Amino acid sequence: MPHMNVIRSAVAELSKGPPLVVVLVGGTTGIGSYVANSFAKSFASNGSKLRVYIVGRNATRAKAVMTYGETTSPGSDWRFIAATDLALISEVDRSCAEIIRQETEAPLHNKPSIDLLYISHSYPILKERSTTSEGLDAFISTLYYSRIRFIMQLLPLLTASSLPGHVISIYAGGHEDGTSKGEFPIGCPPPATYGVSGVRKHTCFMKNFMFEELAERNVGKLSLTHIYPGLVDGPGFYNPEMPRWFRILWQLLKPLTSLYMTSASDCGDVMVYLATSRYPAKGTLEVNQDSVDGAKVAKSTLGELGGGSYAVGQRGDTAAKGKSYENVREEGTSKKIWDHTMETFTRIEKENAKAP
Repeated sequence: MPHMNVIRSAVAELSKGPPLVVVLVGGTTGIGSYVANSFAKSFASNGSKLRVYIVGRNATRAKAVMTYGETTSPGSDWRFIAATDLALISEVDRSCAEIIRQETEAPLHNKPSIDLLYISHSYPILKERSTTSEGLDAFISTLYYSRIRFIMQLLPLLTASSLPGHVISIYAGGHEDGTSKGEFPIGCPPPATYGVSGVRKHTCFMKNFMFEELAERNVGKLSLTHIYPGLVDGPGFYNPEMPRWFRILWQLLKPLTSLYMTSASDCGDVMVYLATSRYPAKGTLEVNQDSVDGAKVAKSTLGELGGGSYAVGQRGDTAAKGKSYENVREEGTSKKIWDHTMETFTRIEKENAKAP
């Protein structure tokens, strides 16, 4: 597990490299805003090399994040992309289209590109179950379908990055492998197993294989990381959509959990650390190379050094194991999940096209 001093040193070096275009989905509050603050501090002396798109619902919170960013890193460029409901694929498409339009009209680099895509938008875990107007369970859509849609829609700009492009999905990385042989948790969990753990199982399973497939399809151009951020205090614990009993209980338990909590500052720095060369795209290492810029290269979910698809813990550490889901891997699993996901998107696209 990297020490925080190592993480902070690596983050500080980012501003010495090429300019960065960063997209923060869910960047108005919570972990997304902590990532924004970390970038602002890292580029305090090189603000002109940083452009950040913040995608979210709350314009007031977005303004506060952007004001901090502009003040902390003078010359940096902060832009707000308003989104009402990111459980909807149509809203994801609209947000992506606006980012692409702006980045195409006035690219920070000499060509339109996105270097880093952070996806942290979430759904209140204890909120009553609901189905979107597009027929998806809102909980699992927020954690899987809409996140993959962001990647797919922004893929041309991500693969145009010289870094190469990095995708960081913040949820439950490292919580793979809770699947029995012969079990394929694809799609939404059935009613009997639906809940926080059931949704996590399905999300982790599909995301693991989808990230591996995307890394393979974009060799040398795309790195994808799924991270578990640990226990991080934030507005999600006080969300009015959460039951009142939970909000009261959290106020009582918070002092007892303080020793195990990750601070907002440390959390933001760890997320930015995932943009470093320790997590390279597949196929970018030389033969027998095991480090980049002095940092030990991470192992992928396939157990490959620098394999392009990573599942990591709250300090960016990969589990000391071989392949994720090794006991249930079968030939064609990645394709099954790819096909399921693309078919879901195609269905929704057709239905949305018919809408008045």
